[in-house]
Amino acid sequence: MKTRRLIWITALALVMACVPTVTTNQSAPTIDPNVIGTYIAQTIAAAATRTSASIPTLTPTATFTPTPRFTDTPEPTATATVILIFHTSTPIVLPTLTVVSSDRPYACQILGVRPANGAAMNSRDDFDARWQVKNIGRKEWDRNSVDYIYLGGDKFHKVEGYDLGKSVKAGETSEIIVDMIAPKNSGSYSTNWTLRVGSERFCTLSLTIVVR
Repeated sequence: MKTRRLIWITALALVMACVPTVTTNQSAPTIDPNVIGTYIAQTIAAAATRTSASIPTLTPTATFTPTPRFTDTPEPTATATVILIFHTSTPIVLPTLTVVSSDRPYACQILGVRPANGAAMNSRDDFDARWQVKNIGRKEWDRNSVDYIYLGGDKFHKVEGYDLGKSVKAGETSEIIVDMIAPKNSGSYSTNWTLRVGSERFCTLSLTIVVR
Protein backbone atom coordinates (compact mmCIF):
# COMPACT_ATOMS: atom_id res chain seq x y z
CA MET A 1 0.00 0.00 0.00
CA LYS A 2 2.84 2.42 0.84
CA THR A 3 4.56 1.60 -2.51
CA ARG A 4 1.46 2.46 -4.55
CA ARG A 5 1.01 5.74 -2.66
CA LEU A 6 4.66 6.66 -3.32
CA ILE A 7 4.19 5.92 -7.05
CA TRP A 8 1.17 8.22 -7.23
CA ILE A 9 3.01 11.07 -5.50
CA THR A 10 6.00 10.70 -7.82
CA ALA A 11 3.84 10.69 -10.90
CA LEU A 12 1.99 13.80 -9.70
CA ALA A 13 5.25 15.64 -9.11
CA LEU A 14 6.45 14.81 -12.60
CA VAL A 15 3.23 16.04 -14.11
CA MET A 16 3.43 19.31 -12.18
CA ALA A 17 7.01 19.87 -13.31
CA CYS A 18 6.02 19.61 -16.93
CA VAL A 19 3.26 22.15 -16.70
CA PRO A 20 4.42 25.57 -18.25
CA THR A 21 4.68 28.64 -16.04
CA VAL A 22 1.66 30.88 -16.28
CA THR A 23 2.26 34.65 -16.37
CA THR A 24 -0.22 37.12 -15.14
CA ASN A 25 -0.23 39.01 -18.36
CA GLN A 26 -1.11 36.02 -20.59
CA SER A 27 -4.15 33.78 -20.39
CA ALA A 28 -3.49 30.20 -19.13
CA PRO A 29 -3.92 27.35 -21.67
CA THR A 30 -6.60 24.74 -21.08
CA ILE A 31 -5.27 21.24 -20.02
CA ASP A 32 -7.18 18.12 -21.12
CA PRO A 33 -7.87 15.89 -18.05
CA ASN A 34 -7.80 12.76 -20.20
CA VAL A 35 -4.23 13.48 -21.24
CA ILE A 36 -3.16 13.83 -17.63
CA GLY A 37 -4.90 10.55 -16.64
CA THR A 38 -3.29 8.72 -19.54
CA TYR A 39 0.12 10.02 -18.60
CA ILE A 40 -0.33 9.06 -14.95
CA ALA A 41 -1.43 5.56 -15.91
CA GLN A 42 1.61 5.09 -18.17
CA THR A 43 3.92 6.38 -15.47
CA ILE A 44 2.40 3.97 -12.91
CA ALA A 45 2.71 1.02 -15.32
CA ALA A 46 6.37 1.81 -15.99
CA ALA A 47 7.12 2.10 -12.27
CA ALA A 48 5.33 -1.18 -11.59
CA THR A 49 7.36 -2.91 -14.30
CA ARG A 50 10.64 -1.67 -12.81
CA THR A 51 9.49 -2.71 -9.33
CA SER A 52 8.59 -6.23 -10.52
CA ALA A 53 11.92 -6.59 -12.28
CA SER A 54 13.81 -5.67 -9.12
CA ILE A 55 12.02 -8.32 -7.02
CA PRO A 56 13.98 -11.59 -7.09
CA THR A 57 12.13 -14.64 -8.34
CA LEU A 58 11.57 -17.34 -5.69
CA THR A 59 12.32 -20.86 -6.88
CA PRO A 60 10.68 -23.60 -4.78
CA THR A 61 13.18 -26.01 -3.28
CA ALA A 62 12.30 -29.70 -3.08
CA THR A 63 11.95 -30.93 0.44
CA PHE A 64 13.74 -34.19 1.26
CA THR A 65 11.72 -36.55 3.36
CA PRO A 66 13.87 -39.19 5.04
CA THR A 67 12.63 -42.78 4.60
CA PRO A 68 12.98 -44.85 7.72
CA ARG A 69 15.20 -47.87 7.21
CA PHE A 70 13.39 -50.03 9.71
CA THR A 71 9.65 -50.14 10.35
CA ASP A 72 8.47 -50.68 13.86
CA THR A 73 6.11 -53.63 13.95
CA PRO A 74 3.85 -53.67 16.99
CA GLU A 75 4.41 -56.78 19.07
CA PRO A 76 1.42 -58.82 20.26
CA THR A 77 0.27 -57.99 23.72
CA ALA A 78 0.25 -60.89 26.12
CA THR A 79 -3.15 -61.59 27.64
CA ALA A 80 -3.23 -62.98 31.11
CA THR A 81 -5.33 -66.12 31.55
CA VAL A 82 -6.96 -66.54 34.91
CA ILE A 83 -7.47 -70.11 36.07
CA LEU A 84 -9.90 -70.47 38.92
CA ILE A 85 -9.44 -73.46 41.21
CA PHE A 86 -12.41 -74.24 43.39
CA HIS A 87 -12.04 -76.22 46.53
CA THR A 88 -14.98 -78.14 47.85
CA SER A 89 -15.62 -79.26 51.35
CA THR A 90 -17.42 -82.36 50.08
CA PRO A 91 -15.17 -85.37 50.61
CA ILE A 92 -14.48 -87.69 47.71
CA VAL A 93 -15.87 -91.10 48.47
CA LEU A 94 -13.79 -93.91 47.04
CA PRO A 95 -15.45 -97.21 46.29
CA THR A 96 -14.85 -99.81 48.95
CA LEU A 97 -14.45 -103.50 48.39
CA THR A 98 -16.97 -105.41 50.43
CA VAL A 99 -15.78 -108.81 51.56
CA VAL A 100 -18.76 -111.11 52.03
CA SER A 101 -18.40 -114.16 54.23
CA SER A 102 -20.70 -116.38 56.18
CA ASP A 103 -20.38 -118.53 59.27
CA ARG A 104 -22.66 -121.07 57.65
CA PRO A 105 -21.11 -124.20 56.17
CA TYR A 106 -22.70 -123.56 52.78
CA ALA A 107 -23.42 -120.07 51.43
CA CYS A 108 -22.93 -118.14 48.21
CA GLN A 109 -22.77 -114.63 46.75
CA ILE A 110 -24.22 -114.02 43.27
CA LEU A 111 -21.83 -111.82 41.29
CA GLY A 112 -23.74 -111.61 37.97
CA VAL A 113 -26.17 -113.23 35.57
CA ARG A 114 -26.36 -113.52 31.74
CA PRO A 115 -28.56 -112.67 29.98
CA ALA A 116 -29.48 -109.78 32.25
CA ASN A 117 -32.82 -109.86 33.99
CA GLY A 118 -35.51 -108.43 31.70
CA ALA A 119 -33.64 -109.31 28.50
CA ALA A 120 -35.84 -109.54 25.37
CA MET A 121 -36.02 -112.84 23.54
CA ASN A 122 -37.67 -114.07 20.39
CA SER A 123 -40.07 -116.97 20.59
CA ARG A 124 -38.26 -120.31 20.94
CA ASP A 125 -34.79 -118.74 21.19
CA ASP A 126 -32.25 -121.27 22.46
CA PHE A 127 -29.84 -119.80 25.07
CA ASP A 128 -27.80 -120.58 28.18
CA ALA A 129 -28.49 -118.95 31.52
CA ARG A 130 -25.19 -118.27 33.34
CA TRP A 131 -24.77 -117.22 36.99
CA GLN A 132 -21.40 -116.19 38.39
CA VAL A 133 -21.32 -117.27 42.05
CA LYS A 134 -18.78 -117.17 44.88
CA ASN A 135 -18.42 -119.65 47.73
CA ILE A 136 -18.59 -117.56 50.92
CA GLY A 137 -19.30 -120.47 53.26
CA ARG A 138 -16.87 -122.39 55.44
CA LYS A 139 -16.96 -125.62 53.43
CA GLU A 140 -15.89 -126.58 49.96
CA TRP A 141 -18.52 -127.28 47.31
CA ASP A 142 -17.54 -130.80 46.40
CA ARG A 143 -18.56 -131.69 42.86
CA ASN A 144 -19.63 -135.18 44.03
CA SER A 145 -21.99 -133.89 46.73
CA VAL A 146 -23.22 -130.46 45.57
CA ASP A 147 -25.51 -129.96 42.55
CA TYR A 148 -28.05 -127.40 41.31
CA ILE A 149 -31.67 -128.01 40.42
CA TYR A 150 -34.86 -126.31 39.25
CA LEU A 151 -36.62 -124.74 42.25
CA GLY A 152 -39.76 -123.15 40.83
CA GLY A 153 -41.34 -120.60 38.50
CA ASP A 154 -41.88 -120.83 34.77
CA LYS A 155 -40.47 -123.89 33.08
CA PHE A 156 -38.43 -123.04 30.01
CA HIS A 157 -35.38 -125.16 30.83
CA LYS A 158 -34.36 -128.40 29.09
CA VAL A 159 -32.91 -130.34 32.05
CA GLU A 160 -34.16 -130.41 35.68
CA GLY A 161 -30.75 -130.51 37.36
CA TYR A 162 -26.95 -130.60 36.96
CA ASP A 163 -23.88 -131.66 38.89
CA LEU A 164 -21.12 -129.12 39.52
CA GLY A 165 -18.49 -129.16 36.85
CA LYS A 166 -15.71 -128.84 39.45
CA SER A 167 -15.24 -128.51 43.21
CA VAL A 168 -15.28 -124.93 44.53
CA LYS A 169 -13.24 -124.05 47.62
CA ALA A 170 -14.22 -121.36 50.12
CA GLY A 171 -13.50 -117.94 48.58
CA GLU A 172 -13.45 -119.23 44.99
CA THR A 173 -15.92 -118.45 42.20
CA SER A 174 -17.70 -120.69 39.70
CA GLU A 175 -20.15 -120.38 36.81
CA ILE A 176 -23.50 -122.16 36.99
CA ILE A 177 -24.91 -122.90 33.50
CA VAL A 178 -28.46 -124.00 32.59
CA ASP A 179 -29.56 -124.81 29.02
CA MET A 180 -32.86 -123.00 28.28
CA ILE A 181 -35.30 -122.20 25.46
CA ALA A 182 -37.63 -119.18 25.34
CA PRO A 183 -41.36 -119.94 25.57
CA LYS A 184 -43.46 -119.86 22.40
CA ASN A 185 -45.89 -117.15 23.46
CA SER A 186 -44.95 -113.52 24.15
CA GLY A 187 -44.82 -112.30 27.74
CA SER A 188 -42.61 -112.14 30.84
CA TYR A 189 -41.22 -115.38 32.32
CA SER A 190 -39.26 -116.04 35.51
CA THR A 191 -37.45 -119.13 36.74
CA ASN A 192 -35.65 -120.03 40.01
CA TRP A 193 -32.85 -122.48 40.59
CA THR A 194 -30.84 -123.44 43.66
CA LEU A 195 -27.67 -125.15 44.77
CA ARG A 196 -28.13 -128.04 47.20
CA VAL A 197 -26.10 -130.45 49.25
CA GLY A 198 -28.07 -133.48 50.49
CA SER A 199 -31.42 -132.05 51.63
CA GLU A 200 -30.05 -128.53 52.27
CA ARG A 201 -30.74 -125.87 49.68
CA PHE A 202 -28.68 -122.71 49.45
CA CYS A 203 -27.88 -119.97 46.90
CA THR A 204 -31.14 -119.26 45.03
CA LEU A 205 -30.53 -118.35 41.34
CA SER A 206 -33.25 -116.32 39.56
CA LEU A 207 -33.76 -115.12 35.96
CA THR A 208 -36.51 -113.16 34.18
CA ILE A 209 -36.85 -112.83 30.40
CA VAL A 210 -39.37 -111.11 28.10
CA VAL A 211 -40.52 -112.91 24.95
CA ARG A 212 -41.48 -110.57 22.08
